[in-house]
Amino acid sequence: MDLNGLIWTKNIRPSASDGWAYQSIPTIEPNLKIFALHWKNLEHKDERGAKAPQEGELIILRQYGKVTHIVQMLNNQLYPDNSYGDEFNIYRLVQVVWMTDNWDHSPKNDEVFDCAIKFPRFGKAIKLENIQAFQERWGQGGLAFQQHVQSVLNIH
Repeated sequence: MDLNGLIWTKNIRPSASDGWAYQSIPTIEPNLKIFALHWKNLEHKDERGAKAPQEGELIILRQYGKVTHIVQMLNNQLYPDNSYGDEFNIYRLVQVVWMTDNWDHSPKNDEVFDCAIKFPRFGKAIKLENIQAFQERWGQGGLAFQQHVQSVLNIH
């Protein structure tokens, strides 16, 4: 599988206090595993964060210190949505590239990134090359990191 566009990570959280975000994906297109990935938008102050990943780029989604998804951005469009209230009221269309099949034993962040990274708790997308611990381990990322992720997540 081509993970060439794997350059982002984003923390996600479930809307309820228990469970996992996007465990059962509210799909727009079930056969293609396309769904709406929500972003926090405080009166449009966070729009740049949601707009940063570009069409075709991949994002590692993390929650509870574990990696649960890799998704691909399908376009550059922001969509309004108030179904989660005013806090997470914009979304982007994404397609699942990989999703854990064992929610209780999803790979830990340290395993997937092969280094200890203290991620901020907010849900903005972070470019991997901008994380100091990632740079020290992987440089700008690239093929070695992509192969490592494929191996850890058993992606073929």
